[in-house]
Amino acid sequence: MDASEILTQEYNNLWAEKLVHKQGIRKFHNYLTYITAIGSLALAFHGLNAQDVISAVNNTQKSKEIIENASSILHLFFIPFSPVLLITLTFPLNDMFHIYTIGNHIGKIESKINQIENKNLLLWEHQVCPKVYGGNEDHKGNKISNIIRMSDVLLLIPALLVLGIITTSISTIFIYQKLSLLWAIGYVVLVAYMFGIVIWLALKLNSYTSPEGKLTMIIQNVNELPEIDKSNNVV
Repeated sequence: MDASEILTQEYNNLWAEKLVHKQGIRKFHNYLTYITAIGSLALAFHGLNAQDVISAVNNTQKSKEIIENASSILHLFFIPFSPVLLITLTFPLNDMFHIYTIGNHIGKIESKINQIENKNLLLWEHQVCPKVYGGNEDHKGNKISNIIRMSDVLLLIPALLVLGIITTSISTIFIYQKLSLLWAIGYVVLVAYMFGIVIWLALKLNSYTSPEGKLTMIIQNVNELPEIDKSNNVV
């Protein structure tokens, strides 16, 4: 195979790998299974299950039992909610890191193929994405904001933050009342630590994936390494 064919093969392989991580983010509803598991566990502590909740509509005894234990069930649901939510947030962060890394290298391959063919055949990763998603200007000075990032910063993250604060506060009070102050403090410290780690990872990701970030620099440096001849001597 010539150089163009080798690069095209690597290009296709990397795109397939990138699609795996993109699908992982798009299947966000899969994360809801963790929330469902928490609910099932909270019900199980009281000898109940999801079917009991559904049948309670027509079952007076079950309905009464659920109402009597509703407060305890909710508290048992809230206690693991914030830790599980914070853990699941690391999954899309990991996928996004892979996507940016692979996409950055794909962009370099696009440039190489274009140079070999002496045509602008491939433009998506190294020309379109930086302008559409990264906020870079085009050659005519046009620039747009990334609405995906804006929706996350303005809506999703604040909503999750408020929900996390509410559930953590309720859980802390419940633990203090049922166990002790030491257990309550330990719970708050655990949630605060996990929250801090997620924020730190998000800031790292934002730093690495910026146009002038270390990720871009490292991949650029790798692609600028001197070629090796057939005798394995650097030329």
